[in-house]
Amino acid sequence: MTPNLPPRNTFTAHSGNTYSFISIKPTSRTTTLLFLHGFPSTLNDWLHQIRHFSSQGYGVVALDMLGYGETSKPDHVAQYRLKPMSDEVIELLDHLELKTAVGVGHDFGATLLSRIATYHPSRWESLVFLAVGPPQLGTPFDVDMINQMTKQMLGYEMLGYIPWLAELDSQTILEKHAEAAMSLMFCRDREAWEEWFHPLGKMHDFVQENRRLPIASWYTQDLQEAHLKAFGSPDGYKGVCRWYRMWKDNLFAPDEKGFENFKIRQPVLFISRH
Repeated sequence: MTPNLPPRNTFTAHSGNTYSFISIKPTSRTTTLLFLHGFPSTLNDWLHQIRHFSSQGYGVVALDMLGYGETSKPDHVAQYRLKPMSDEVIELLDHLELKTAVGVGHDFGATLLSRIATYHPSRWESLVFLAVGPPQLGTPFDVDMINQMTKQMLGYEMLGYIPWLAELDSQTILEKHAEAAMSLMFCRDREAWEEWFHPLGKMHDFVQENRRLPIASWYTQDLQEAHLKAFGSPDGYKGVCRWYRMWKDNLFAPDEKGFENFKIRQPVLFISRH
């Protein structure tokens, strides 16, 4: 069983990367929402949002991000920089003849959305950031410093999973034990998730040992099957590891020179569990 979604389309950017996406035209509204997923998802995980907003007459566009699902999975980490990916999302909007949209991003999708809003500010009616707010432009990312600081303050490393996900060799283990990884990332028990996901080395141990946790009820069987099809296949985690390697190595930073003082002018909604 797979999620009941409209048929997928494909679009090839000038770079040669091919994107898999779905597009629903607006009916009773003039606004289209663009959904950008993060880790550990594909466009399938927007299932409920796609159904809701399209039923209300809004247009909807959702895509598998570069390196994920049915979209191209380039080899070179530099191809996952935020600037070229931003440009390719705009190419897709141009292809669909969408001059403006409401952007909705989750996790890394929220990070990318903040950069698309920076490099292409005229294309947005409003912006919605889920779980992750816009990182400060031009600020280097130092995962070791953050992990040391949170270890002192909280007793564990908040971003302990990132060094492992940023290792390209992790791809093989994650694809081999994709069901274990899924059960951790979509687990029912928040405390178990905190125990095994955040601290340094714990996610590696959980996946390597092929452990299991009960999965949250909202992540239904059809979504689980679609997830395993996407991530448990060869190159399923290729893009994930390269996105994190790009971020850990600050490959995005040179493109942000000159934008340090940029301010988003559109209405913004930020939603987080805290």
